[in-house]
Formats: sequence, C-alpha cells, structure tokens
Amino acid sequence: MRFRLLPNRLPTDATTFMHERDRNSSQAELFYAPAHWWSIGLAQTSMQSDDKMQQLDASYAQVNFLLKRWNLAGAQGNIFDSYGWGMVNSSKQTMAGPLHPGHVLPPPTQYGKNGHRIGVQGDFETRQFYTSFKIDVHQTPLFFERTDTGQIGFSPVAHDYDDLAVWFVAQIRKYRGMNDKTEAGVFVRLFKKNIWVEIGVNERRKSQMMLMINY
Repeated sequence: MRFRLLPNRLPTDATTFMHERDRNSSQAELFYAPAHWWSIGLAQTSMQSDDKMQQLDASYAQVNFLLKRWNLAGAQGNIFDSYGWGMVNSSKQTMAGPLHPGHVLPPPTQYGKNGHRIGVQGDFETRQFYTSFKIDVHQTPLFFERTDTGQIGFSPVAHDYDDLAVWFVAQIRKYRGMNDKTEAGVFVRLFKKNIWVEIGVNERRKSQMMLMINY
C-alpha cells in the first residue's frame, strides 16, 4: 500500500480506498484504520509481463503498520510496513519453438498457490519537498515478484490542508520477476483534503495513475 503523509495520513477511525495502474499492473486496496498506527483490509493485484506471456492475479487480506514517525519542526518522516496473505493465481505461456502458419500456442501453465505480500516504505516530507522509497514483494512457492520505487517531488507553493496542492514528482521503478527492467517517470500530483490524484508517464510514454480517497 502507498501511505501518504499529506493529506492527514491514516486518520483514526477512517477508511481508505486506493487504485493504481500502469502498463504492467493494476492494484485496488480498501483499508480501515481503527487507530493512526495500523489498518486492516483487502488488496487485489494484477500483473502482466511486457511480452504478455506471464500473468499474475492476487487477492490478499492485509494489515499495515506505522513502525516509526518523526515529528520535526515543519517536517515529518515515517516508516511503514505491510503484510498480506491470500491466493495468488499465475500463468506462464511457453513456446517450444517458432510458430508456423496455422499453428497456435499451447495452453499456458497455470499455478494457484497461497502466497504472501510484504511491503516496506519510508518517506520524508515538508510542505514543499517529498521523498520516499518503497519495496513491494509478492511471493508463492512457485513465483516471486519484487518492485522497488523511489520518488522525489516538490511543490512550488507551501499549502494548507484546505488548499488544492500541486506537486511535481520524479520516479525510478525497478522490476524483478516477470519484468526485469528499470523505468523512470514524471508525474503531477494533486490533492485537496481527502482526495489524492496522481497522473503521469514513464520513459516509454506509457501512462500511470493513482487515486486515493480517505473517508
């Protein structure tokens, strides 16, 4: 899960919905926070390799924790972790050799296993500067997928909670598993009160978006 320092992150007795998608993945998460330092809920993830030969669909029950928070004069730092457990269905299409006219691919190999998801994120933010690093791992006895994401951003104007905040964010993302690659991206992030929207593109000119709502 992507935890956000601004606006008012993980408020007590609140529900958070998040949806994020890019070229290779789509995630939807719904969590309830009984207290500011932990939340519990459901997460759904779908991933696909660039060549469309591998596919993963995972559904988790997940718990998230605030491990450490630093409250500074005009700034804040956080470390979060999360753990999910559920069912991971994956498939892998293989070819014994080149296809000839009239030939079709054999059925993909299907795997269905209980799996887990582990995430760790650290961030630091002022009213005009933001940086974060996140590790997200999906694993079963037959499958391993890891995504590392680093972001750095700035806002031209210091904003308050009731203002429309505009941020410009640069990102580096490293994939290991179905896609072994590193991609850069740039994004515009907008939020006001309890709604957060992020839209941008990576270096291959493929779009990435994220929506988060606290209520």
